[in-house]
Amino acid sequence: MKYIFKISMFFALIYMIIGCQNHKSIENRFSSLNDTIILKTKKVKGNGLFQFGVSSIEFQDTSKNFSNPVKYPKNINDLKRFQLKTDFNETKNYNVEMLKGIKNGKQIFIVDENNNKDFTDDSIREYKPINWSKSANLIKCKYLISNGTEVVTDSSWLNIGDSNGNFSLGKREYLISKFEIDNKKFEIGIIEPRNPLSFTYGFRPQISILSDSEIKKDSISESDLIAFGEALNLNGKYYRFEKISNNGDIITLVKDKSFESKIGTQKGMIAPSFNVITMSGDTLTNSFLQNKLTVIANSCGCGGDKESTEAFYEMERTFRNQINILHVDSDIKMFDIGIHIDSQKEFNKDFYNNYRKEYCSRLCYVIGKDNKIVEKFNINEWKNILPKIIKN
Repeated sequence: MKYIFKISMFFALIYMIIGCQNHKSIENRFSSLNDTIILKTKKVKGNGLFQFGVSSIEFQDTSKNFSNPVKYPKNINDLKRFQLKTDFNETKNYNVEMLKGIKNGKQIFIVDENNNKDFTDDSIREYKPINWSKSANLIKCKYLISNGTEVVTDSSWLNIGDSNGNFSLGKREYLISKFEIDNKKFEIGIIEPRNPLSFTYGFRPQISILSDSEIKKDSISESDLIAFGEALNLNGKYYRFEKISNNGDIITLVKDKSFESKIGTQKGMIAPSFNVITMSGDTLTNSFLQNKLTVIANSCGCGGDKESTEAFYEMERTFRNQINILHVDSDIKMFDIGIHIDSQKEFNKDFYNNYRKEYCSRLCYVIGKDNKIVEKFNINEWKNILPKIIKN
């Protein structure tokens, strides 16, 4: 009897393990009949196929008032402190603490990596030009953050260093989720590219398909990046990017049965109509331009960027007789060549909201004769992309 009992217990254990594995698999397995797909995500270190920026930060003298005390290290001169909020909308003070100073004649910095408010057990790092490579010298840090329902301990990686003379940092993480629809496998990636100083995903998150039936992408284009309200094409059906949790651990996709009739700037959508005043004083509407392919070309002349502005003039000189090209920027100096639109002019506000969306943009939208978005690309990549579009 004892032997039979052991055998029974063994098979019961095997059954439980298999049952748990099947249950885990079912959590990520969906049918095309499902209107809503809720996915858990996994955080990944580095850039992956995505691009991220940094932002400059300002340290304060340690004599200033801070939200909480910390234990400072010894033998470091000119010590200054910075608190990086994990969530700009959070009222409680959940921060990643940082210090900078001078040690042995060199500028250094310290990150409170384990979030224990004690800098004496953290690495002292020499301050150097920022390394833009995918995962070199990234610093892992722990912090508190709300996932929308409760406060959890989370972690990420920081890229820190000098960028154009500024002490700069940016988080280096992206999210992935693997799932199946009708037994077809997908992997998607999620990023928050416009908010490098926060660990939340509610500002302007973007999704992209990384693999489809195990065919993996080796690069991500601008038109691959899907924003809130836009839709992913999964197995021939569109699923709208509907929701993401505060810290990005859960996303919600909802089937979109009317994508073909949607107005928006996603590739494949009907382009928003516009009525603008050019810098020459002319009124221009999209209906006047449907005789040719139209490129709305954003450049960013602020901050000393000459490359994106020159890219427009090169496009204009190369393709002016073949397509319509509208140059969009603020404080445009030269407008005797081409069509220019002041993005800050009040009359052009609706156009700005549809086709620029932020003060500094380098995104180009290509509109076909059928008034649908054909492609999107960074203006500095026009030589590789635009000739192929015109040819086709």
